[in-house]
Amino acid sequence: MRALTGTAQDWPHRVRLRLEPGPGETLDAICGGEVRVLQRRLGYRFTLDPVLLAHFAVFEAGALRGRLLDLGTGCGIIPLVLARRLGRAGITALELQPGLFSLAERNVYLNRCEGEVTLVQGDLRLVAETFPASSFGHVLCNPPYRARTAGQSNLSLEKALARHEIACELPDVVRAAAYLLVPRGGLCMVYPASRFCELVSVLRTLQLEPRTVRMVHPRADRPAKLVLLHAVKGGRPDLTVLPPLVVHAEEEAAFTDEVNAMVG
Repeated sequence: MRALTGTAQDWPHRVRLRLEPGPGETLDAICGGEVRVLQRRLGYRFTLDPVLLAHFAVFEAGALRGRLLDLGTGCGIIPLVLARRLGRAGITALELQPGLFSLAERNVYLNRCEGEVTLVQGDLRLVAETFPASSFGHVLCNPPYRARTAGQSNLSLEKALARHEIACELPDVVRAAAYLLVPRGGLCMVYPASRFCELVSVLRTLQLEPRTVRMVHPRADRPAKLVLLHAVKGGRPDLTVLPPLVVHAEEEAAFTDEVNAMVG
């Protein structure tokens, strides 16, 4: 396990010297420039999903305070949005891949979030070796959800692990969350709408009860592609289905006002 905490002066020399994009990297800005993100040009790059998830967790699932863990943070996008845009502290982020963990280190320092975010390198399937049971009030996860063999032949290993169910599958994610959450703690996930029934089944098997659901549609006249879901450990059946979130306006390239407020 590798953890990154402390003040800027305590951070590894390699992090403090690499805050500009290197060869094959880009520096991108979202949230009106409040969040800056170093990414690999040809490696894994974050999508809209984690930005939607961070806002859903805070505004619809009550993840405003208490210890929070991001499972599989990638380049650190969820902690960055939570800390810089949404004013959240007490964030821990876990990442398996060394290359993405290194990017997350640099991004956390680049955005001056070292006081709000602690990074840990490790495997979510082995969380019991890293964290005590019932140690977080909230767990967020934007997991890999493409089938192991679906369309990955031309992907780098970094992309394949981040997008496909190679290093972990849905039961691994839910099992980790069930271990980590305090009683009545909340798990927030973004997942394909086509696998919603499977998601609910796995959650209930591990005593996580769906509490809030919001379907995400690419356009108002198209079927939902994603689902944002909040489940409560040991909760009672009492599901709230929110109005749908529509991503694009009539012009395909333009976001709706609601989504633009999150990313713009």
